[in-house]
Amino acid sequence: MNLASFDIFDTVLLRKCGKPGNIFHLLAQKLYPDDEAKRVAFIRWRRQAEGRVARLLKGRETTIADIYTDTDVVQFCDYTPSQLVAAEKEIEADNLTANPAVKSIIEKCRAEGKTICFISDMYLDSEFLSQVLKREGCLVGNEKVYVSCEEGARKSTGSLYDKVQSYLNPTHWEHYGDHPVSDVKRAKEKGINATLIDTAFTESEKHLADNSKQHGYELSCLAGLQRAAHITNGNNAYSALAADFVAPAYTPYVHFVLEKAKELGIKRLYFLSRDSYILQKIAEQMQGGYPGIELKYLFVSRKALLLPYLQEPTAAKFLAVQDKQTLVGKYVKELLNSLGTSSAELKERFSTEFEYSRITNKQQEADFLNKIFGEKSYFCNHLKKIATEKREFLNAYFAQEGLFDNSEKAMVDVGWLGTTRLMINSILHEEKCKNTIFFYYGVRGDVLDSSHGVFYNYFTPQELSTELTTMVENYFSASPYPSTTGYRVENGKVIPTFKEDSAIKSNKIIDANIAVCTYVAGEISHTATLKADILRTWCKRTTETMLALKHRDIDLSPLCDAEAFDGKPFVKILSTKELLNIMLLGGRCTAFDKASVRLTTGRLFGLVWRICRVTGKIRRFLYLRFKAK
Repeated sequence: MNLASFDIFDTVLLRKCGKPGNIFHLLAQKLYPDDEAKRVAFIRWRRQAEGRVARLLKGRETTIADIYTDTDVVQFCDYTPSQLVAAEKEIEADNLTANPAVKSIIEKCRAEGKTICFISDMYLDSEFLSQVLKREGCLVGNEKVYVSCEEGARKSTGSLYDKVQSYLNPTHWEHYGDHPVSDVKRAKEKGINATLIDTAFTESEKHLADNSKQHGYELSCLAGLQRAAHITNGNNAYSALAADFVAPAYTPYVHFVLEKAKELGIKRLYFLSRDSYILQKIAEQMQGGYPGIELKYLFVSRKALLLPYLQEPTAAKFLAVQDKQTLVGKYVKELLNSLGTSSAELKERFSTEFEYSRITNKQQEADFLNKIFGEKSYFCNHLKKIATEKREFLNAYFAQEGLFDNSEKAMVDVGWLGTTRLMINSILHEEKCKNTIFFYYGVRGDVLDSSHGVFYNYFTPQELSTELTTMVENYFSASPYPSTTGYRVENGKVIPTFKEDSAIKSNKIIDANIAVCTYVAGEISHTATLKADILRTWCKRTTETMLALKHRDIDLSPLCDAEAFDGKPFVKILSTKELLNIMLLGGRCTAFDKASVRLTTGRLFGLVWRICRVTGKIRRFLYLRFKAK
C-alpha cells in the first residue's frame, strides 16, 4: 500500500479564529452572551479542566467527553455536559476551513492511487472530524481518521505512527503536517517521508495576536482570520499584504459607514469610482445585516465633474475646487486639459497665449484666470457651451442612477479634500435637489467645510500620514476600472466613457485585494460579537504596523507592481544615488520612499531609517535658523 497521511489542525484545516484557546472565548460568548461573569468563569474553568482530567485519568488520552466530566462543571448547571460538548463542537466546526493548497495535495495523492488517512493529536473524536473533513471536501468515502484520544497514542511521541503502521502496513508512506517535531522529526524517525506544511502566522499577525490583552480575545481572533484569509486565497505575498493590511484598513471603515447610514436612515449608498470599488465589494458581503440600504456604484471623477460643475464658468468656482484654492505651482498644460482644451487650441481659435508653462506667482494666476474666465475672454463663452453639453449628459446619468429622487442617500469615498463633494452638491443644489452626505476614510486638515455638504470621516487628519494616503489611493483602492472622463448615450442608457487607451483590467493586486477583503468581510458579517471599537483598534494597529514597517517578514515586492503615483514609481529598488538622496538630503524618489528604502536595504533598514530621521532633524534646524535670519 502506498499511504499518504495528513495532520488535521493547522495543516488540512485552519481555525479561522486563530489560536485554539480562542474557541473557549467564542464558546463562552455563545453560552452566556449577557453574563460577563459567567463567561470569565467558564473560560477559566475550560482552560484548567483538560489538565485536571488528564491527571485523574493517569496517562490515558483525554476525550472531549472526559473534559466535561470534571466536577467543577456543576457551576454551569444551566447546561448539561452533553449540551456543552455539542456547543463546543459546533463552535469548532464553524471555525474550521480547508487549506486549499493541502486539499490540492490530497486530491493529487488520491488521483495517483495512494491511500489517504488523517492523523491528529486531539481530544475531539474521529467521527466529528470526519464530518468536518467531508464538509470541506478533504475526506471522501471511507478514508480513515486516527486521533490520539481514541488510539491511546500520540504523534508527538511517535506512537500514533506505530498504530497506523500496524493497521495499514504501508509499503511506502509520506506524511504532511505543520509541526516540525510531531509531523516531521517523529515521522522521519519512523522511516516516513515527511513534508513540513507552512501555515504559520505572519510576523504582523503574530504581533497582533500576542499584543491583544487590552481587548481580550477579539484581536487575536482577527489575527487568525487574517491568517486564514491569506492562506485560503493564494498564500502568497499579494494575499498576505491584502489580509494583513488592506482588509483591516477597509473592513472596519465599511462597517462604520453601514452602521452610520442605518442610524441616519440612509436608503442608498453610492460608492464613487474608482477608489471605492473595493469598498462596495466589502459592503456587499455585509449587506445582509442592512437590508434596507441599497448599494450602487457611481462612475464619477473630478475630471468628469469639473466641466458640468462649470456650467456657469467663473474664476471663483474654478479656484474653489483647486488644491488650497490656488493655481500657484500648477502647470498650464494640466489646467487646460482639465478644462477640455489645450494651448494649441487656445492660440489657434481664440488668439490666447501664455508666456509661462507653470504658474509660479499670484500675478500669473490672475493672468490665467482672466484669459480663461474674464469678461473679454473669447474662450469663456465656448467653455460655457461645452460645459452645458457636458452637464446635460451628467444630469441624465444622475437622474438614471437616482440622484435626483427624494430618497435618503449618501456617497462613500476615501477622502481627502472634498472637491468631489463640493461639485456634486453644487450641481444638486442648482438642480433644486438637496445635498447628499459624504463618508470619508480620512480627511486632510484643510478639508472643505460642511457648507459644501455634511460629511463623516473615519479618521481625523492627525491619525493619517501622507504615506498612508499614498498606500490607500494607489494600493488599497486598486480598481479594475479606469478613470471616468465623461458620459454618452448608448441604446437609451447613459454610460461612462474612459480614455481611449484605457480598459477594464485586473491584476494580481486587484484580484488579491478583492478576494481577501470579501472573504474577511463575509466572516466578520457573521460575527455579531465584534464591536465597532474593536474593529477600529484593529484598523489602527495594522495601518500603524504597515507605516512603521516593523516586521522583517512583510514582503514588499507586490508594491513594486503598483501603478505610478503622481508621476513617481510607487516603490522600487533604489540606486545608490537615490538612496543617499533620501538619507542625507530628504529627497523624494518614489511615492512610498520608506518602503523603497526597506526593500533596498533589507536588514539594515532600521539603521538607515534612523540616519534619515537624524538628517531630517538637522535639515529642519538649519532651515529654521536660515529662515529666522
